[in-house]
Amino acid sequence: MIEFWKAGGSVSGTSKEVARRTEAEGWDGQMFMDSQSLSADPYVLMGAWAGATERLLLCTGVTNPLTRHPAVTAAAAATLQSISGGRAVLGIGRGDSALAYLGHAPVNLGSFQRALLDLQALLGGQEISFGSREAVRDAGSLETLSLGNRPGATRLQWLPDGLPKVPLDVAATGPRVIEMSAQIAERVTFSVGAIPERMSWALETARGARENKGLAATGISYGAQVIVVCHPDREQVRAAAG
Repeated sequence: MIEFWKAGGSVSGTSKEVARRTEAEGWDGQMFMDSQSLSADPYVLMGAWAGATERLLLCTGVTNPLTRHPAVTAAAAATLQSISGGRAVLGIGRGDSALAYLGHAPVNLGSFQRALLDLQALLGGQEISFGSREAVRDAGSLETLSLGNRPGATRLQWLPDGLPKVPLDVAATGPRVIEMSAQIAERVTFSVGAIPERMSWALETARGARENKGLAATGISYGAQVIVVCHPDREQVRAAAG
């Protein structure tokens, strides 16, 4: 099955009319930028769109593992899944503008892989150990508190029974991210441009990674982020696409 998604820029539209018009145009899904300095909060927007639409899929396009703890991200995505009737997708990447405007480069590959595994566990109702991530700066250890019922791990205890798991969609550019995401996520969106040879390379890399891991070719979907600008003036098209 082929889906056509509309990417979310700095302004995805906050009104119910925009949400309904997007769905009426026939799009399968709408993505919402998660870049706190450049766009409104995606989860608030997606919640509003969930109430104004009936079939449109809703996805972060994309979040990152640093600005929110995986448990916070998983809780937000699962909440959207519940209120939208199963229309949530969690899009994630290593972080670009969101981290740049906080003075950080994208997270390293090891941390990104741990975050993907943690998110899959949390969204599946499982728990992750406290030691799976770096300690929060300026916060002491739980061991320093006197608690009668001390939690031993992180888990979304409130997940409703029967709630479909939110699919994880990884924005992937380089070979290592493509390989790891193809082995972990339900969806992989290639950000390698629109040249057919590049797309073929990305797809072969992902499929090869699953084959090397002994994973079935089914159970995962692949997509491509392609910039499309419609305008009769070629120079204006180039300027807008750049």
